Amino acid sequence: MNTLQRFLAVCHGEKPDYVPILGHPWAPGMSGGCLKTTYDHLRRGGMPDVGGCWDLANLHRYNPEGWGDYWGTDTPMAIDFFPGQGGPGVRSERTVRDGFEFIEYDTGALTRQFIDNDISYGMPDFIRHHVRDRDSLEHYKALHTPTAPWTADQIAQACLPYANRTRPLWLTLNSSWGSLRAVMGPEAACTVLYDDPELVDDYLEWLREINRTFLFPLIRQLQPEAVLIGEDFCYNHGMFISAEHFTRFCAQTYREIGEVVRAAGVPVFVIDSDGFVEPALPLVVPLGVNALLPWEVKAGNDLDRVRENYPEFILFGGLEKESVNAGNAAMIRPVIDARRPLIRAGRYFPNGDHGLQPFVDFENLCQFMTLLHEATENPEGTFPRIR
Repeated sequence: MNTLQRFLAVCHGEKPDYVPILGHPWAPGMSGGCLKTTYDHLRRGGMPDVGGCWDLANLHRYNPEGWGDYWGTDTPMAIDFFPGQGGPGVRSERTVRDGFEFIEYDTGALTRQFIDNDISYGMPDFIRHHVRDRDSLEHYKALHTPTAPWTADQIAQACLPYANRTRPLWLTLNSSWGSLRAVMGPEAACTVLYDDPELVDDYLEWLREINRTFLFPLIRQLQPEAVLIGEDFCYNHGMFISAEHFTRFCAQTYREIGEVVRAAGVPVFVIDSDGFVEPALPLVVPLGVNALLPWEVKAGNDLDRVRENYPEFILFGGLEKESVNAGNAAMIRPVIDARRPLIRAGRYFPNGDHGLQPFVDFENLCQFMTLLHEATENPEGTFPRIR
């Protein structure tokens, strides 16, 4: 079997020759490499220079295949084009002062972050966000509204390299409240639901129109294995917004995507969200969502409970990422052993709940991957097996 065949088998609850250790966008787990600071730390601990070292400014250079060959992991495919003429985009200027890097954007946004944040990443301080009121929304839309969609022939030509793929293809679409949070910040994205619901309607309809005009044709043409939207609409105690607000503002986005996904025969409609995500399931499952990632362990998600309540739901992630950090070796076996029943039952792709942290220990990672490969019956990878 190839990676695509294994992916589909797991999604359908069938037994593949082995379960792939699959990374996913935005929360790669132990797959797909790591930021340069973390990579350099692993190298000092004994890992060869296998590839997979990346930074936020040069994602196209990082060679995930080398990492995958060494650790026995897989990453899904993603398209490398947009089917139309994009907007002018946002310009920015970086300056360093007072020991921090400041990024000022022509939308009026201002961010403060650590120097060299592109290679290590700590959460920036978003001093001002791109969208703050009606005028800044219109300016932001003008910079990001694509024009001149490609013809059907142009789309078909661009899609040819993906026709005979052997790895699953994931296609990312515009989301709903998560997109609003990204441009306004979580606090304003919550209060604006009360203070200016018309602005929310305007922004989300703009995103839906981009989906309809530019991205839905790609779903129909490519028939990807997964359609993904990034929401981050939960925190450690549940959803940021109420069920009523989700239904009022967000459900239409899900309903539209779900209809296109079903019509195209796409097997996975997946949400990316951090935090305690279980309260979102009764809202999104009726709208066509059948998968979610990364199931942060520390937020209290109980995958066994989810499996009992939603037996056909597809799970990605769910392994405590901190178990591979220095000093945490005693956590490794319990973390893997707790997921063995889910792995055997199917519809589960085990991996870390987010990416590797700078505190990762090379020997711990080898122990973790040794047990995970045994649990998934996965023979791939040349890393040293260590117990």
